[in-house]
Amino acid sequence: MDRATKYETLLAVLRVAASFALLVLLVTFVGWALRDELTRFGGWFVTRFGFVGIAAGAFVADCVHFPIPPQFYLLTGIAGGRPVTIVLLAVLAGSELGGLTAFALARALGRSPSVARRLASTRDLITRAIERQGYAGLAAATLLPISFSILCMATGAMRLPYKAFGVLAVMRVPRILLSYAVIVVAWHG
Repeated sequence: MDRATKYETLLAVLRVAASFALLVLLVTFVGWALRDELTRFGGWFVTRFGFVGIAAGAFVADCVHFPIPPQFYLLTGIAGGRPVTIVLLAVLAGSELGGLTAFALARALGRSPSVARRLASTRDLITRAIERQGYAGLAAATLLPISFSILCMATGAMRLPYKAFGVLAVMRVPRILLSYAVIVVAWHG
């Protein structure tokens, strides 16, 4: 591994660590400052919209890059005292379906000649990286603090194969699980 690659890898790891540290600080502060309000809101939200509402929120967040991320729905489920497994499954299902929809829509839009021209150099760069490193490079991109929906849209618009989305989808699971663990620790800590 050359020096530039080591440096980029170190920066990527530091970005991931910093984003999760920021999430811990944010949830800890919000949990401390607004615990009662969030508990009431979480209970109300899940009672009113159920787990379908949690899944729908995660779907919208990862389909159209809605400003409320799936982690909000994880926090809502935790604050509302709902079962861990069901909250995780609802967020994962919504997130994965939202990502797939974003990928498929962007892939269809990528057929446009003007979009294809604009993305040609980026697509070539990513294609060469996949040829050199396999899909491990794409998997590593999911560890960067880049929105899942943006990654899905970009790979779809570049008309990468569905296998590329499969890599993103598989890598989404540990990121959601890690987010859940961080939120639980921050909320209860």
